[in-house]
Amino acid sequence: MRFTASILFIIVSSISAVFAQDTILQGNKNFKLDLFRAVQGTIQLTHEHRISSRYSVNIGLMGTYASTRGLAKPYLKAQDFTYFDATSNKVYSLDNVEALGYGVNFQLRKYLSKLPSSSLKGFYLAPEVFYRRLNLTSLVATNLEIKRILNLGYIGYAFGYQKNWRDIVCIDTYVGGGFFLSQYTDETRLTRFRNNYQVDFTGMYFNMGVLIGVVR
Repeated sequence: MRFTASILFIIVSSISAVFAQDTILQGNKNFKLDLFRAVQGTIQLTHEHRISSRYSVNIGLMGTYASTRGLAKPYLKAQDFTYFDATSNKVYSLDNVEALGYGVNFQLRKYLSKLPSSSLKGFYLAPEVFYRRLNLTSLVATNLEIKRILNLGYIGYAFGYQKNWRDIVCIDTYVGGGFFLSQYTDETRLTRFRNNYQVDFTGMYFNMGVLIGVVR
């Protein structure tokens, strides 16, 4: 899909540009888990690596398995998945959705003060993009199972703060905003007219994260 290819191109281009400007890596890094995504049935493991006295690259890999029988039940119950079957001219409400998928998140962080030689910490600003692909499955009748594939993209900006405890544990919090894109592979247009808490939402979006990890 076109918006998927565009987001991946932005990620690759940004990484290449950063390393072209500063090829001497400082060696500071950490590994983190996003707590917000965990309660949504998604494990996002993030690696942040310092590349200069003020900049770092923050890359997260996402894996999703969300079910109404697990930790993500409240999150999935808040969704309003529907599907229009043109063959039967009927709209189905998907109440027992299971989601399986993957994704990647990228931030190029600029710390507002010069980083200490030993750690990544302080306030920062960062352009942020991510891409996710979800396989949604729902049993709507004893003999009818609906399967759909949903592509998701986000382009925005984040403001955050990272604190280290004795250079062992790091806590990273951020808020931001941008534009969220969503499209099902069996539809030709982006989704519209959704509330912004919906995973299949297209429009202006408020983003936030709380991550905890270890310093290396």
